[in-house]
Amino acid sequence: MGQAEQHIIVNGITDTSNASNSLPWFLYEREAYGQYLSSNYLVLDFETDTSHGDFGSAIHPDNGMLLAVWRTPDGAVKASWGGEYDHADLVADCEKVLHSGGFLVAHNAKYELMWLKRMGLNLYDAFVFDTKIAEYVLLGNLAAGDERMLGRSTSLNDCCIRRGWPGKDPAVDRLMRDGINPVEMPRSWLQGRCKYDVDMTHRLFKDQLSLLVRTDRLKVLLTRCLLTPVLAAAEFNGMALDKERVNSTFEDYTIRFNELQREMDELTGGINWKSPKQAAEFLYDTLKFRELTKKDGTPKRNAPTARNPEGSRLTDQKTLDKLRPTTDEQVKFVELRKEIGKVNAAISKSLKFFQGVCKEKGGIFHAQFHQTTTATHRLSSTGVPTYFEMFGETKTAQFQNLPRQFKPLFKAKREGWLICEADGSQLEFRSAVHQARDKQGREDIISGHDVHRFTASVLNHVALDEVSKGMRQNAKADTFKPLYGGQSGTDDQQRYYKAFRARYPQITEMQQSWIDEVVISKRLITEWGLRYYWPYAKVSQYGYVNVTTSVSNYPVQAFATAEIIPIALFYFWHRVYEAGLQDYIIFVNTVHDSVICEVHPDYVEEWKEIATQAFTLDVYRYLETNYNIQFDWVPLGVGMGWGSHWSDKDNDELEMNVYYDGRREIK
Repeated sequence: MGQAEQHIIVNGITDTSNASNSLPWFLYEREAYGQYLSSNYLVLDFETDTSHGDFGSAIHPDNGMLLAVWRTPDGAVKASWGGEYDHADLVADCEKVLHSGGFLVAHNAKYELMWLKRMGLNLYDAFVFDTKIAEYVLLGNLAAGDERMLGRSTSLNDCCIRRGWPGKDPAVDRLMRDGINPVEMPRSWLQGRCKYDVDMTHRLFKDQLSLLVRTDRLKVLLTRCLLTPVLAAAEFNGMALDKERVNSTFEDYTIRFNELQREMDELTGGINWKSPKQAAEFLYDTLKFRELTKKDGTPKRNAPTARNPEGSRLTDQKTLDKLRPTTDEQVKFVELRKEIGKVNAAISKSLKFFQGVCKEKGGIFHAQFHQTTTATHRLSSTGVPTYFEMFGETKTAQFQNLPRQFKPLFKAKREGWLICEADGSQLEFRSAVHQARDKQGREDIISGHDVHRFTASVLNHVALDEVSKGMRQNAKADTFKPLYGGQSGTDDQQRYYKAFRARYPQITEMQQSWIDEVVISKRLITEWGLRYYWPYAKVSQYGYVNVTTSVSNYPVQAFATAEIIPIALFYFWHRVYEAGLQDYIIFVNTVHDSVICEVHPDYVEEWKEIATQAFTLDVYRYLETNYNIQFDWVPLGVGMGWGSHWSDKDNDELEMNVYYDGRREIK
């Protein structure tokens, strides 16, 4: 590894923010991914005591370390048995490699990093090559799959089999799949499996490295892997719920559900919906809905029986969802049913879980972040499954796609602290404008043009100055649909999509060029090197391309939330540590384009400054040093909100643009 530069030139202006070299070398070394070509690496794999479950996650203190096997840079393979404090040799070897500019290799490295954290390793030093993520990068969108293709697994076993190599020991693998705790397995079997995993991970690493270099995707892998230690650290923190707010909200939703149910009973006469006969009579005889029909015009019905030779009329949930109202009474029923469904889902999928967390888990719950599941390559997450005695079952809840109205139920774990959120302003739009070099988009971003007001004016057939606050709010859901390939909808929506494409012609041309390329080559290579594949792409006899939506969407969404946001997150996390503020600014969550932190009230100004730097200037620098991309067509923006609860209506807010040359413009 060469000596890092003391500064770089950004658009003619010297940036000396890294002059002290206090950030880790892999954040400021130009083309740091080249270090993956060195021989200074350690390969490791762990087996754990899974007493708590969750595959032995390090989050739970009653899970424990059991066995570690690792391969040192000189090729020696070592093994050690014991709890988390019995692997001093492993930690020492890891620190030796990392402190000399090397890296750790593992399959699903976040898992090992979390255990290494419990063993005492400083995750801020961690630099990894994750073979699971590497396979994901090589597969592009094929790992996630879609309705036309099954996703290709990124498990170590499947990665090996796909290459014609032997798979895992079937006996131990079966025990693992059946949920047998490794503590109960023969030691010789377990150590043999763990050593095999290290050997195969090493072999896979070398194979992937060669292909990543040959196809210029090593830089994409670097970005993914720099985020891994950040997520490993964040998963330990979890988020805290406000018990009083949860109980009050649960009560409000329960009252609302009962009110809606009474309205439905009045409308239906209190029929028993579990009775297909009563439901059918109400739907088709009383409300006079038209039955769904087949292509030949005959009604879709259940199979004929002796008692009902014509087949009983359909009343299942899927059928109810497809019924189209034409009368006022039918409209009332459909709207009432939809509202009951929304309220019931809020109670069953979120609020009951929150209640259980508050009553049995001290108000704190955790999530697992996933780096290899989405087709676009953005992050996803799931709540950690949690058993509640009050329900007698295991429940979970989302950590990222949380309903907006429930965000204010979260507060900081520490008394008097604040919840602070920073996000990339209009990031996907700016991503598209940058990639297309769209002139009108650039002018709109710099001038502060209200894109949602424009949307509302088109949808509602009114002038811009006649758009109401309600119109603007309702229009937000449609504003950027054309960026994601949106084409279907009402006549007004389609008219808006046409207006959007006309207003931003370079974006339209760019997306069409992507579609044309995919039709010919069945793949698309993005500006930053990631590859997407559509082997089933084709043009219909009417000129429609069957992959239009995903081809239009993936590069726009990915550049914003799979490249730029991870860059902002790992710089933010490291800059907090660099400033010695890790005990006062604590990273607890990330949602698509944002970072959520718990912040001591005395350090809000420091948090704002670090967030601004990470979401803008650091992104500019990294895009240039890692991808050779100058993001100078439009400024990056950062929005910030802070208060006692997450995304609360009373929170303070700040939004600004920061230009490539460092100029700031508060909006």
